[in-house]
Amino acid sequence: MNTRVLVVDDSRFNVRLLRDILENEGFEVYAADNGLPVIDMTHEIKPDVILLDIIMPGIDGFEVCTRLKGDSEIKDIPVIMITAKTESTDIKKALELGAFDYIKKPMDEGEVIARVQSALRFKQYQDKLKEMAMKDGLTGLYNHGLLMELFEKEFRKNERSRVGTTFAMLDIDHFKKVNDTYGHMAGDMVLRQLSQILQNSVRMMDIIGRYGGEEFGIILRESDEAMAYQISERIRQNVEKYDFSLKESTIHITVSIGICFKKFEDNIEPTEVVRRADLALYQAKTKGRNRVEIFR
Repeated sequence: MNTRVLVVDDSRFNVRLLRDILENEGFEVYAADNGLPVIDMTHEIKPDVILLDIIMPGIDGFEVCTRLKGDSEIKDIPVIMITAKTESTDIKKALELGAFDYIKKPMDEGEVIARVQSALRFKQYQDKLKEMAMKDGLTGLYNHGLLMELFEKEFRKNERSRVGTTFAMLDIDHFKKVNDTYGHMAGDMVLRQLSQILQNSVRMMDIIGRYGGEEFGIILRESDEAMAYQISERIRQNVEKYDFSLKESTIHITVSIGICFKKFEDNIEPTEVVRRADLALYQAKTKGRNRVEIFR
């Protein structure tokens, strides 16, 4: 996918100039001639950089920048302010509001490209840091904190939509025996391979995270109890038949899975859904492991 740039300027000449400069560099350019639609456009097209004129009718660039930086979903997109103003107070205000950089009019092609490239490098660095903070270092799945945050958001969204919510808890059976027999490095290899199986076994919309140790949490979106069981059973079977590769051998493992499906009318909070999924997992363990149980 090409790098996307959103240009916001009430001057058709400036938009045309910037479009030509950026498209010649291979960027995909979108444009708005005032500040009013910028927030909605940003959510829709997810630009990598925004070039934002300060002086515009309706709401000016300062106000648009303030709104962009106040929206948690899009606040990290770099904003480069475009200004004919040369007063240091205006530039200072733009940077204080969260703008990454500025370009002075009349615009120079080389400067535009250099400042956009600089903003892109900054965004790539920030995205990498964000990914490291969100992901579990061993498995590459979401970490516990983010998994619970995403589940909370899914729970509240489903409450507003008046639909049910499903959470599944998965645990590797006898994982301590794997570590004791083959060593912790082998255990780490199993966790990484299991993570791949999980990602290949669920739907694109589902969310998987490492809950802790050898436990994994799965947010099964837009699913009822029957579908949740079907997906969980597919995971269980895929794990059971998989040859887990260690350095000098292969082993087989199994998993136990507990599911909690919260109907819309059930008056419980997200923490209780997770607790019930954990109780269902405990049931699966006590009934012999390598099985799926639904909380009743």
